[in-house]
Formats: sequence, structure tokens, C-alpha cells
Amino acid sequence: MQIQKSLDNIDSARDCVRETKAEITRAIEVLRNAFNDSGIDINSVPLATESTPSSSTKARQNYAQGFQWQKEFIDTKRKSKVTHLTVHQLDTRTTYFLNYFKTKKTPIDKISASVLLDYGNHLQSWDKSAKTKKDYWSAAKQFIKWLTQKERLLRNPFEGLTMTFRSEKFASEQREKWSKKQIHNLLSSHLFREASPSLKWSTLLLIYMGLRPSEVCQLKIKDIQPNQGLFTLTITDKGDSQKLKNSHSLRTLPIHKTLIDLGFIDFVRKQKQHKKLQLFDWKPSGADNDWTKRFRTQFGKIQTAINMQSGERPTAYGLRHTFIDDLKQKGIEEYQVAEVVGHANHNMTYGRYGKKLTIFKLRGVIEQFSLEEFSPETQT
Repeated sequence: MQIQKSLDNIDSARDCVRETKAEITRAIEVLRNAFNDSGIDINSVPLATESTPSSSTKARQNYAQGFQWQKEFIDTKRKSKVTHLTVHQLDTRTTYFLNYFKTKKTPIDKISASVLLDYGNHLQSWDKSAKTKKDYWSAAKQFIKWLTQKERLLRNPFEGLTMTFRSEKFASEQREKWSKKQIHNLLSSHLFREASPSLKWSTLLLIYMGLRPSEVCQLKIKDIQPNQGLFTLTITDKGDSQKLKNSHSLRTLPIHKTLIDLGFIDFVRKQKQHKKLQLFDWKPSGADNDWTKRFRTQFGKIQTAINMQSGERPTAYGLRHTFIDDLKQKGIEEYQVAEVVGHANHNMTYGRYGKKLTIFKLRGVIEQFSLEEFSPETQT
């Protein structure tokens, strides 16, 4: 402002560069003396120039940088072998993470362990399951770890930081399982009796073998084989579009005697006679090659028809939980159940040094499961 006033004092008729410069120099000297008199070092006062952004502009740039890094992180995941669903979930959860800190006016390069604890407490206050909270926390950890590895951040503020998300329910209560009465209502309903062989046999395999729906729906005829006098079923990822949840899912299991009594092997032979490769009519769909979509849709319609309300009923996956719980109630060792259902064995002694169970031992475990009050006639 002082310089502007000085320029106003110059006569436009004698617009001389030398005089203009002298007038500006005098104005600057006045300003310098004023600063010196007040005890302020003018050389320490930053000048606002076009090349020096304001603090608000810099903050916006920092937030934009964070979202750009997040985009690169998601692109990296998209190019890896994780599913489209996993990529979508990571995108949603890391976007939420960045937006939270944006509302707190904390750029990503200023995130510390202290503010991460605040974020964790924020998640704790959610009216959501412990698993959902943990998933959001884990996604943020994965993102920040990636930034550290890429040297976008000097250090990982998550290091040494733990956050526990506890559920008010026991683990067994969190998993929706079917009661045997519900299973009876399902199997005895006219819609189930009239359903396609693919739907009926898929459902019975879930009930009597404790398999995952995805494992059942992608079975091939060659996955069913005679083995040492028994018929076995192999869960594998060797076929086209077949995939497993993890390495522990790969297993060969003897088929439950009840399924054989109901005619399962006869069904397999008929499918083979028709020159089919897949055991059932299900086909993979969507970006993630989901084998279960059509099965879940048809299964859900039967549930609705027998008054199992959507949002309040166990899913087809819950039949696996019923199978596991039944074996637990009968006192079967956990490591044996883990081998049957394809879980990781967390017992180090058995996991590291123990041999896998024989198919005869596995048969003894699997056939402990029963629907006592049911007869084969009520199930097909």
C-alpha cells in the first residue's frame, strides 16, 4: 500500500524510470525503519509471491496428493490377482480413511500414531460389526504400509500400534447357522422337492459335507472319484475358472454315506453319460467369475417361500456353520474338523508335525454329522 501511494505522487507527465525507482526506494526505506523500530527483522518476514502458495492452497494440494496416492494404490491392487470385490472394498475403505482426516484438517503426510488412535476410536463408535470395523482399520494399515514402501512417507505411523475391535457376541453367535428344524423345513418344502437336480444336490452337499457354496458350485465330474473302496470328492483349483479361498481349501474328502444312499453317485454317472464336464449347471458370472450367483438366487427364493425373511435368515453359507457346530457339540477334535472344512490348523504341534488324516479317518469325522430325525425319504 505504501508503494502504491508513492507511485501516485509521481507526475505522469514526467514518467521517468530513475525518479520512479528513487520514490519506491524511499518508500521501502520508510517501511524498513518502521519494522526495525518495532523490533521485527524484515529479512525474516516471508514475501507473498505468486510462486509461494498460501497455507490453504498448500493444504488443498496435500489432500489432493493423498487421494492421488490412493488412486495409485488401488490401480496396483487392480493389476494384481485380487478380486474385483476386494479392490472395490479397499477403494471404499481407504477413501473413507482419507475423507475422515480431511474433515480433521490433517494431510496424509501429517498423520501420526496419535491421530490414528483417534481414527480407531471413531471406528469403535460405529454401529457396525467388529469385523467391519477391523476391515476398515486393516485397509488403512495396508494403504499406509504401501505408501511407506513406495517412500511416499518417511515412516509408517501404524508401526507398533494396535487396535482391538471386540464384538458383544461370542464368535459362535456371530455366525448365522441353521437349526435342524429350519433344515427340515427347507428339505421338506415342495419347492425344494421340485427344484432342479443341481440345486438339490448342491444344497445337500453343503449340509452333509460342510463345504463352501463356491466349492460346491464349481465342482467338475472328474472331481468325484472312487478311492480305496470309497467315493471321494476333491476341492481343487486346477480346472478352468476354478478357484480356492486359500491353500488350506485344497482337499480330498470321502462322500458322506447319506449322500450315497440318496443317490448322489447315480446322479454323477448320469451327468457323465451326458458328456458334461461340470457336475452342476452353475456357470461363473461377473468380473470375479462368481460361481454361486444363480445358486444363491434360486436358494433365496425357496427361503422366502418358506417364510424365511430376507435380512433375518441364515444364508446358504450358514449350512457350513451348522455342520461345524454339530461336530463341535459331538466332541470332535478341532484339528480334525479343520482338515475336513479346509481351515488353517492353528495348533502348531498338529500343524507342523502331524500327518494329514487318512480318508478313512476323515470319513469317520464327516459321518458324525447327522440330521437324526430325518430319513432319506424326507430329503429328496
